[in-house]
Amino acid sequence: MPAKILLADDDPMLQKLIANTLKLEHHEVVIAVNGQQALDLIRSEKPDLVILDVMMPVINGFDVCAELRRHPETETLPVIMLSGLGQVQEKIMGLRAGADEYLTKPIDPRELLTRVEMLLERHRILRQSAVGKTGRVLSIVGAKGGVGVTTLAVNLAARLAQDGSDVILVEFRPDFGTVATHFNVKAAASLAALRTLEPVAVTEQVVSRLLVKTSSGVRVLCGPQSASEFGPFAPGLGGALIARLVAMCDYVVVDLPPQVDESAELILKSSDQVFLVLEPELTSVIAAGHRLEQLTSLSDTLTTRVLVVNRQGVMLLSLREIENRLGVTLLDVLPSATDAMSVAVQFGTPLTISQPKHAYAERIADLARQLQGSKISAFRNSAQRHTL
Repeated sequence: MPAKILLADDDPMLQKLIANTLKLEHHEVVIAVNGQQALDLIRSEKPDLVILDVMMPVINGFDVCAELRRHPETETLPVIMLSGLGQVQEKIMGLRAGADEYLTKPIDPRELLTRVEMLLERHRILRQSAVGKTGRVLSIVGAKGGVGVTTLAVNLAARLAQDGSDVILVEFRPDFGTVATHFNVKAAASLAALRTLEPVAVTEQVVSRLLVKTSSGVRVLCGPQSASEFGPFAPGLGGALIARLVAMCDYVVVDLPPQVDESAELILKSSDQVFLVLEPELTSVIAAGHRLEQLTSLSDTLTTRVLVVNRQGVMLLSLREIENRLGVTLLDVLPSATDAMSVAVQFGTPLTISQPKHAYAERIADLARQLQGSKISAFRNSAQRHTL
């Protein structure tokens, strides 16, 4: 099928050779002569594929490609990188920047056409997969660390699965993950396996191999399981991962770390709903106010709901005081369940499954039913004002 292809190269002779080669196959070719012009034309022309020279004026090809991978609308755009640099290190730099293919000059037109057609076909398949997506993304983030985010994510995912939904729980954390312990499963591979992959390489097949099925029906993608796997994720990984998962289930529940980096920000922007978790004490409420500001800066249409987890069983701040400080209406207050949770973790069965009549489990069941019925009252970041 004919496609629109952007060619970014400042060599007129090479421009003519490549453009003529592509036009013989009825492709439309848009020319850029430097890196900045390439970025501008990609935004305005929305090409199906980009061919980038490495050594260009203003912005080099490596930086152009890296910039494309930072944004959801271009993070999976097929990119072929051209260079007169034949060393292995330069090829590695190109691939790490997010290029799908790396060709060394002089270019063989037949090889270039083959790479172009293969990439276009692969991208077409990915787009078709995305069209049929059904999953809703529920992200859970804490005002600060240690407020019960993972416990909430595990129990909400288990309850949704118990009610008949197809659920994938992602423990999107750069260091040790505990979800495997909560479900009493052994994760042969973890999220860390995706760390070195470029966004386009995060395919449904790759992700499927990392999922572990639990006895409660939830499929989990566990966080790192050993110190050797610890480390940050590439900026584009979060968006690429979510793009694959929403086509594979009804709900994607994401357990986010307290330190929200660029990759986690992409997940938050892709979320249908964000649950902000805090405890009823002053430092947690102050942290929640700053977290709300951060969420507002990401998107003024992000739907955020605030939950209080009363883990200690003592409300150091009243609900009215918390709401006044944050300028929001709380979604719910989850009761203390410290002892029951310890037993649930010990046996590897979430509390919502092992003790469905427990007050905490009943609140989670109510939340799951409201989610499935889309009846949760919410506020939009653009409409909320909070003061500390």
